[in-house]
Amino acid sequence: MIRRNADLHVHTTHSDGFCSPAEVVVAAAGVGLAALAITDHDTISALAVARPEADRLGVELISGVELTCEYDGREIHVLGYFFRDDDPDLLDAMSRLRIGRASRFQAMAERLTELGMVVDLAAVRRCFPRAVLGRRHLAEYLARTKQVAGVREAFDRFLADGRPACAAKLMLDAREAIGLIRNAGGVASWAHPPYNLRLESLRTLAEAGLQAIETAGPGIQNRVGRRFRDWAETLDLVPTAGSDFHAPDRPGRWVGAITTSDADLDRLRGRRPSNPASA
Repeated sequence: MIRRNADLHVHTTHSDGFCSPAEVVVAAAGVGLAALAITDHDTISALAVARPEADRLGVELISGVELTCEYDGREIHVLGYFFRDDDPDLLDAMSRLRIGRASRFQAMAERLTELGMVVDLAAVRRCFPRAVLGRRHLAEYLARTKQVAGVREAFDRFLADGRPACAAKLMLDAREAIGLIRNAGGVASWAHPPYNLRLESLRTLAEAGLQAIETAGPGIQNRVGRRFRDWAETLDLVPTAGSDFHAPDRPGRWVGAITTSDADLDRLRGRRPSNPASA
């Protein structure tokens, strides 16, 4: 089989995905992908687990991560690729984000209890034994225990931004995240940029070291993606794409559903800093 293209946005059970690292590699091989980037939220622990299976199946496993960031007063996510897995500064930043995520989960559970909901944390963990727990899991727990009619109601009443059980999220400054990725020898891309992104905002992060932007994904409409690709050309950024895979039951978001071409992957690879310490 001649393998082609790369899915550069895939999640596993090491963050908020449903499938294990080995399972997503098997899925990538099954659809004929040449390369796969596991981009779990704020952790790279899946990479070591996935590498033996990727080597066995002949799929290039690209070091990847999706960092939770703040930029211009809003949450954004920055994807990192090709960085050194053992870079201490990048690892420390991810550790801080994960500690913040755990504290946030605990705070939201406590707020739900104060609002009259019954939240048994041990039961939540039993429901989702392979997951890194977040507010989505709290919403699903409330729905499973019939305290709300469904996940949407749990968010609308309690857990969405601005609702009474939502707690603030720890985020990195986007410029800091880009610098960490670049100093670790990697390349930074803006994940699922908002439809109302302004060119000047993109230019500012490009000047801070951003080397790519996601122009195709499940949340990016075709006309918006075309605009992002035009801007990428204007600013000499590499267009990237990926499925944003989390679970096999989400239509149009299975591994390999949306991919980056071999040519653009080579361009992305070529943007790695020659001297990371000075990036």
